[in-house]
Amino acid sequence: MDTIDFKQLDKSSFDVVIVGLGPVGITLCNLLGRLGVSVLGIDARDDIFALPRAIGMDHEVMRVFQGIGVAGDLSSVVGEYRDSEYRAADGTLLRKFISPQSPHPLGWPAYLTFVQPALERVLREKAVTLSTVALLTGVELAALDNAAEPTLSLRQLPTGDTVSLTTRFVVGCDGGTSFVRGTLGIGFEDLIFDQPWVVVDVIIGDEPLNLPETNVQFCHPARPHTFVVLPGNLRRWEFMMLPGETAEEINQPDQIWGLLAPWIKPGQAEIWRSATYRFHALVAESWRIGNVFLAGDACHMTPPFLAQGMVQGIKDASNLAWKIAHVLKGGPPKILDTYEQERRPLVHKVISITKGLGEVICEIDEGRAKTRDDTMKALMEEGKGILVRQSLFPPISAGFIGFSDNALPMAGAGEPCPQPRVLVDGKLVLLDDVLGDGFALLTRDIALSATVREFASALDVAVFNFGGHYGLNEDNDVLKDWLAERGAHAVLVRPDRVAFAAVSDERELVFVLEQLAAWLEVPTLANPEARKAC
Repeated sequence: MDTIDFKQLDKSSFDVVIVGLGPVGITLCNLLGRLGVSVLGIDARDDIFALPRAIGMDHEVMRVFQGIGVAGDLSSVVGEYRDSEYRAADGTLLRKFISPQSPHPLGWPAYLTFVQPALERVLREKAVTLSTVALLTGVELAALDNAAEPTLSLRQLPTGDTVSLTTRFVVGCDGGTSFVRGTLGIGFEDLIFDQPWVVVDVIIGDEPLNLPETNVQFCHPARPHTFVVLPGNLRRWEFMMLPGETAEEINQPDQIWGLLAPWIKPGQAEIWRSATYRFHALVAESWRIGNVFLAGDACHMTPPFLAQGMVQGIKDASNLAWKIAHVLKGGPPKILDTYEQERRPLVHKVISITKGLGEVICEIDEGRAKTRDDTMKALMEEGKGILVRQSLFPPISAGFIGFSDNALPMAGAGEPCPQPRVLVDGKLVLLDDVLGDGFALLTRDIALSATVREFASALDVAVFNFGGHYGLNEDNDVLKDWLAERGAHAVLVRPDRVAFAAVSDERELVFVLEQLAAWLEVPTLANPEARKAC
């Protein structure tokens, strides 16, 4: 969109105003803009925060970035996420988290590292190319009234000039101290985790150093700490602060170099930044009031032990974007209720899991640490100590998914749908690049009647057949295997690439399409005569 004048905002019309242009807010701008939604994104900072904070993302997030069209632009700022080891004070391996090897079920490595300022720069540069997106920096939200028909007062910094505008929807992506959340009077559910840590990002030189090749959680009761391998020459150390230590005392150059002394010394590396944080486990009690929503750190804070903070925020954006777009195009407003129904319980579980791992790492009582070590060593000896990260997290279990007659989620429902590479015009491309932006039905070894195809068409569901002379052919069988594991021959996929449900035959498919029709409030074509035809 062309540059917009702050003083002319009151004469402008936007369907959505996004407050906060960190990675979650700018991702949401891109997602909505691609769907043709008019968006204003504002941020109080004049520019991107220049130092790294989040460092890890997963394959679902990279898939979102693929959909935005920036995956190729991120190649220089994204790196491999190494396996993570938990080690006792004596060096004994206590646990190991690994990622699945290629072929990657979602088209991307399961976990990746990145440099946040560079990633945000790519996302902002993409957003300004979209004709329906306007970004304003150095602008803060001064007031928010009437959540049902939001009216905002925006203040330009540092002039203090203000303008007011009304919009259909507001999304607060304005971080842990969210002005939007505070204005709405929404509190946090505290999952009871509060630990102060100092985080140190280091740029190592070319001199060979004896550093771990993997990520390591050092479960040392004297001082728990973490080492993470980041892209290029960037490395991160995180050190738990001990009782009695203050942020002012520990965040001094001599103290920081003392903490780093077992690995590096001045002259071998440059400290990019050091900062102290309190790691919290919090979930907002509500994620929406009226037409005002919260996303990212504004509605949840996750300890960093599984690199889920930004990951879950991007998934908020992906979940919310298509629903807002659908409602703006005339879809039923009840779809928006499913944002919190789906995301809040899932994030609650993710934070609880992460909190449990943090409590293992953060133990500073030597007696309890020994008991922990003995228990975890025994599990390693039994072959139960090596885990796949993705196995820890549940699928969506409520909301806009398919349910069986006994009110349980159907096979595959709420899981991310696989993304194989498929052959198109003699080239291998990722599946999402073929599917478009709407609902899709992926079938294999199932013949659909004309009636069912008409039903799918009436619901704007694009149908893609795999296998056979006229179908798509995948390169690595990840979809074929996923369907087989669930006893299915087809899967209905939402616009955010979450599976609505997997089905075994055409009768089940009609049942699922009827559920979709009910959600979309579209007249069903599955009348009794159509059922007989199936």
